[in-house]
Amino acid sequence: MSKSQIKRLHQQQELEKSVNLDDEDDNPVPVQRKGPANRFAFFDDEEENETGNQSDEVNEEGTEPSSSAQKNNKKKAKKNKKKGKKGTDEPEETENQMLARLSAINVKEAKKAGAEGNTSSLEELMKIDMKLFDTSAEVKRKLGKAFKEVALPGQPEEHSWPQGKRATGRIVKNKPRWFPDRSYGLSMVQKQKEGDNTWFALQHNTFYEQRERMFWMAEDAMNVGIIQEIFSDAPYHLNSVLMLAHVNRMSEDLNQAADMIERGIWYVDQHAAPTFEPFNWRHRMDYTDYENRVFYLLLHRHMLNAAHKRCWETALNTGKLIFKLDPVRDPLAMMSIIDVFALKAKQYTWILDVFEAAKKFKKLHLLPNWPYSIALAKYFMAKTDEDKEHAESELCTAIRHFPSIVVAIMDLLQIHPDSAVMNCKMLTSFTADNEHDSLKLLVKIYTKQTEEIWKVPETLLFLEGATRKVATSNDSKDREECDEWKEKRFKMYHGRSPNVDRLGQLLEVIPSTSISDPVPPKNGRCAYPKNGQAARSLADNSFLGGLLHSLLPHFDGENSFQEQLHQYGSDFLQFIVNQFNGPEEGDPEQVAARWMEHREGLVPRGAGDVIQFEIEEPFELPRIPGERREDPEEQNDNDRENN
Repeated sequence: MSKSQIKRLHQQQELEKSVNLDDEDDNPVPVQRKGPANRFAFFDDEEENETGNQSDEVNEEGTEPSSSAQKNNKKKAKKNKKKGKKGTDEPEETENQMLARLSAINVKEAKKAGAEGNTSSLEELMKIDMKLFDTSAEVKRKLGKAFKEVALPGQPEEHSWPQGKRATGRIVKNKPRWFPDRSYGLSMVQKQKEGDNTWFALQHNTFYEQRERMFWMAEDAMNVGIIQEIFSDAPYHLNSVLMLAHVNRMSEDLNQAADMIERGIWYVDQHAAPTFEPFNWRHRMDYTDYENRVFYLLLHRHMLNAAHKRCWETALNTGKLIFKLDPVRDPLAMMSIIDVFALKAKQYTWILDVFEAAKKFKKLHLLPNWPYSIALAKYFMAKTDEDKEHAESELCTAIRHFPSIVVAIMDLLQIHPDSAVMNCKMLTSFTADNEHDSLKLLVKIYTKQTEEIWKVPETLLFLEGATRKVATSNDSKDREECDEWKEKRFKMYHGRSPNVDRLGQLLEVIPSTSISDPVPPKNGRCAYPKNGQAARSLADNSFLGGLLHSLLPHFDGENSFQEQLHQYGSDFLQFIVNQFNGPEEGDPEQVAARWMEHREGLVPRGAGDVIQFEIEEPFELPRIPGERREDPEEQNDNDRENN
């Protein structure tokens, strides 16, 4: 090879080495950092790549860009800088503007959800918060962080547990000064399972039964001394705890009364069945079982104690717990009072959702309290004049359906209406007094519980405006609506409901007959006889009563089939037979409602009357497979031949 060729080869090798070094410099090996990674480095890399691509643009021939192209790039960069400065000069969104924008988005989403029919189920709405059963904790939440360490009235420092021990309980927590937990004869068993629902029941052993009989004697004789002896022997005898709490409350020792109620609830929780979950919607307890009633009454008194302390969230959650134990029968008529606690707890959206979810299930629009609570909830939620007009329209509808509530509120607050309201016939005291007793009791309960809501000046003006609007209305549709609901009230509220009477006695609206068992259900069950009476079995002992009970189980919540048959005789049998032959549905609750309405005009028969009844249409029992039935005419011919 010549010298020139060797020189060229050497130059090419040096060029290749320089190119490889440049490539290694352009692609450096990433160094692992010991500290936290920069999550925003990716955006910096993108900006560097963009600027690098713009600055390192080279023609395919390898020449650099011209000066005119560089000038254009500089102009574009200046324009981008000016735009960036203008963007930074724009005013930022204020807090009020942000809230208005977010509220508009929420309204649109709510309208879409309502149009699509995405309403929450009653089970979801009645979900219970386990943390909202402590009244002292709710008081601390309301007072704020500065008062968390302050001892509340009736909450001495001795409530603190020693080291190594802690409170127990799912509904309420126990306290160190309570009696230690031991078995006094109370237990819980799983009674039966119906579909997805599981029914539980409390049971008494012989020791507990003896104390229960002693308690019956003491209650009948009104002897508190015997009850105190029972309590000293069995400090967790539930009815004794309930009675002593009532005695303490009458003597104005409210803290001790509330403490006694919490003891009873905690003891039931500790001795519940292993599979029983008190906050589970599917776990139920039947009020007709005598042993279960005291648990209902303890929870109800705990709810009222929380309301007395103005702990509305605790009262609302306790009401949910009582309702979920038997939502179908609702033995303590919780749907007649739970909306009031929700109003005072400012759970306005919850009220609207429950009304829509349970409107068909519990027929809430037929109760006098719910239309007014719906109107109040919408009024408190109103932010615009249009929302207030809609709330006023709801209140006007409620007044046309149940005008006696307005009359009761005016009497309670001692308000003298103007001449326009006084001249309206349906808003007079005479019309309100002519309503049925069951409706008057519901009105009395609702007005007493909502008195402090209506006495607020703004709410009172809201009520006065709607009342005057209804009284001065000349619209024919409004008059037809008033007449229609007048007939509905007369038909629906015929007779007294034992559930509402029970609630009235617990709220002390009407005189109470018993502390431990107010308005006992007439079809109640007890494992052992009470007051010398035989214990009632699940079904009637007679063949006819058992047959009818199998055809229509749970026919009436007041009387059994045997009592109905004994009192009304042929009228009762004829009514039952006609229900099977008639075109109407045979749903047990509907049949029971029709029978309660039908028996109002009947006279109970005497002890010596003979049962006779006539069937309007022929009634034929179901044919047994393989059975041969002869024609009645052929049977008569055969009888004549035999004679």
